[in-house]
Amino acid sequence: MSEVLLLPPGYLLGLGLAAASAAFLILALWRAATSRFDSILTQPHDPAAAFRPPVTVLKPLCGKEPRLYECLRSFCEQDYPDMQIVFGVGDSGDGAIAVVEQLIAEFPGRDLTLVINGGTHGSNLKVGNLINMARLAKHDIIVVSDSDTLVARDCLAQIVTPFAEAATGAVTCLYKAAPAAGLASKLGALFINDWFLSSAVVDARMRDVAYCFGPLSAVRRGALDAIGGFAALGSQLADDFMMGRLIAAAGYKVRLSHVVPSTVVAENFRSLFWHELRWARTVKAVKPGEHFLSAVMEPLPLLAALLLPYPQLGGWAILGAVIMLRVALHYLLHARFRFDYPACPWLLPFRECLCFAVWAASFFGSNIRWRHRRFAIGSGGELIPLPMPVPSAATGVGL
Repeated sequence: MSEVLLLPPGYLLGLGLAAASAAFLILALWRAATSRFDSILTQPHDPAAAFRPPVTVLKPLCGKEPRLYECLRSFCEQDYPDMQIVFGVGDSGDGAIAVVEQLIAEFPGRDLTLVINGGTHGSNLKVGNLINMARLAKHDIIVVSDSDTLVARDCLAQIVTPFAEAATGAVTCLYKAAPAAGLASKLGALFINDWFLSSAVVDARMRDVAYCFGPLSAVRRGALDAIGGFAALGSQLADDFMMGRLIAAAGYKVRLSHVVPSTVVAENFRSLFWHELRWARTVKAVKPGEHFLSAVMEPLPLLAALLLPYPQLGGWAILGAVIMLRVALHYLLHARFRFDYPACPWLLPFRECLCFAVWAASFFGSNIRWRHRRFAIGSGGELIPLPMPVPSAATGVGL
């Protein structure tokens, strides 16, 4: 016992952190190995499989993003009998308009509509766009999907199935990442696929879902009306998360579909940092306890600092074991969810260091940048607009 008490405090802290991280990774390996969230495991004999209610898809757009045509076309190609798609932009000069007009011409048999309306309804412009589009929604099942979401042809047929149960108010989906060209995009995809997806699988298997994910969710109109419509989300940063939370609080069930769509990740290193910092500060605002404890999912820099000075106590071996668990999870997730790029375990240490840096930076302030605008995050995730920096006359750079 006396020998244990004489162990260096830093080593003991590192040992505890390594144990917590290893426990999470082992749990994630188990959950990922036994999950039923990927589309490969669709149950074709589900008695509700023939349930095909009319559906309205709302697609808020802002700019001509990479692979936008491909993403939007994947919805137009759905094998679904009665579907309306409403595309929305807030500016008549938006680059996405030409893409939508091309799709309307390509699919004359589809019910496709473009809404151009710059009216705002709170600080969250995406929600304002949804409010403007929702006025044209014809059907009682409303699917909300981000512009960078890519889906299989049977996606809508699968996601509506839980609505056969009257208690279901919303259905949401986990999602994986499809990176565009470049190292920054690959690192962004790794964060979604190896850190977000693994934690979401663990969380979803431990308790009932009471939130929605942004890339693809569906809601029953009655449940949406019960929470005050999209207007209730007008000043929320995490509008998708809050929609699910409010619907669950209203007494409806939020179901997690086994469908896993892809979201296109196109980043440079600057945009990647600000994008992930926005995510981190969003999570800190809506789930502060979980955000603090998420350090066990990305502890590599801290573990290296605490354990590498003690090779005689097995510090290197412990650190190596944690890294190998992360590599094993990388390969398992790659196999189960069929990512569209080769496995790249050599990038994991750098990616984890970046995760830790973003996590640490999230505690130094509550401001974010989103769509070339600045906000402070208020209580409960409220978006508070901030003035943009005044450009310097000499450099054009904000002061």
